[in-house]
Amino acid sequence: MAYNHAAAKPYRRTGLSRLLLSHQIRFKDNWLLQATIFGFVVYWILMAIHPKDWKDWAVENTLVVLYFIVSVFKYRVFPYSNLSYILIALFLAMHAYAAHFTYQHTPIDEWMKHAFHIKRGFYDRVVHFGFGLMISFSIRESVLYFFKLQFWKNYAVTFAFIVASSGIYEMLEAWSALIFNAKLATEFVGLEGDPFDSQKDMTCALAGVLLAIGIFRIMHARRRT
Repeated sequence: MAYNHAAAKPYRRTGLSRLLLSHQIRFKDNWLLQATIFGFVVYWILMAIHPKDWKDWAVENTLVVLYFIVSVFKYRVFPYSNLSYILIALFLAMHAYAAHFTYQHTPIDEWMKHAFHIKRGFYDRVVHFGFGLMISFSIRESVLYFFKLQFWKNYAVTFAFIVASSGIYEMLEAWSALIFNAKLATEFVGLEGDPFDSQKDMTCALAGVLLAIGIFRIMHARRRT
């Protein structure tokens, strides 16, 4: 069932909540979504200039390009809210930053290593947490639209999807060690000497989605009052 864009009303000044949460704003009237897309594309291009490792950058950005293509086609069926698109853009921007420098050598991690005298960087853990927190919003909107699940059921499906996606991504990282050369696999997988790196990354994603569910509950309670 396609979303009826023709029936969508032009945006008028009806408050910040409508601008962020409404699905009824036509794209040509949706200046916030246009600005979000423009800002991310410019940032992504900047992060594509002279990356530290071209092969690693290409591997890291494969899913980004695929996700962007799917989102374009999906928009005609069911557009997310502007809030979800902003959070998606923020998450992809975090990932693009790491893809430019590689996850093991981001300036943020280098600063933390010197400032706190630690050996392992933590930026990748922040990105995994961001995945669980930020992507949960768009996943929940999809669950509500396509499956019409209410109350705890939509939270459960959102939680399961995020945790499963995190696990699948970790398996893809592991397989990269067999598909690509050893150096590229080291940069892409990013174990950094920690045999439990995958489990810790998944735990960060789990913590992110749990926080998102808490935010959903607060937003739901505020709408009822």
